[in-house]
Amino acid sequence: MSEPKHHANRPEHALPAGNRASLGILAIFIIFVVAVPKNNLPAVIAYGAFPLFVITASRISLRLIMNRLLVISPFVLFMAAGNLYFDRQPIFDAWNVSVTGGMISAGVIAAKSFVTISALLVYSHSVPFHRFGNALRAWGVPELFATQLQLVYRYSFMLGDEARSLQKARDLRSFGHKGKDIRTTAQLIGSLLVRSSLRAEKIYMAMSARGFGNSLASHQKEPFTMRDAITVLLTTTGFLTVWIVFVPKP
Repeated sequence: MSEPKHHANRPEHALPAGNRASLGILAIFIIFVVAVPKNNLPAVIAYGAFPLFVITASRISLRLIMNRLLVISPFVLFMAAGNLYFDRQPIFDAWNVSVTGGMISAGVIAAKSFVTISALLVYSHSVPFHRFGNALRAWGVPELFATQLQLVYRYSFMLGDEARSLQKARDLRSFGHKGKDIRTTAQLIGSLLVRSSLRAEKIYMAMSARGFGNSLASHQKEPFTMRDAITVLLTTTGFLTVWIVFVPKP
């Protein structure tokens, strides 16, 4: 299955390990970051050095990653803001400002989100989505889930084009604020759902006519080489070292 035309010319960035090993490293990294205690900001910052190192080594555009993080930053900050209300216990004073436990935990939550999402973005810009699906299968993910995920990704761009066409048609027929109320928007969403279902049915019939067997799995499975094992071992050792240094024992 080819990549969508939106990403067809996107350059691939090599990772030090294969797709299967890289996905395993990503999962281990996320587990370590999420497990950091809620008041330990230095540990999260230390783990943030790993995706930054991969960005530099793989020559991925840092501006691109930052732009993606800026898009999701309102949701992350909104999620972390609740701690400011629930934990008002003062911890220390800095420049005549009382720093509460909620401020620290909110900062840790935001930092965890940005670090883990950065790692996901680095992986997604280094591994094409069809190879990501093969990596999921190599780790034992059910074939139905992997195939469904690949199809959703492949045709989500078509859904976006359909939505933009409906929006453009509405704008051409609207004057001022007319046609932009909640009721009209709800009708457009319903129309988009119906048109998407019809388009999906036609696509499935076309795929079935060309021999689609409800699976996008490749017949050749990527082997787990010695290089992959060494890379996983070294990176896990690095994650564990940061944990030992920055996370104190209870």
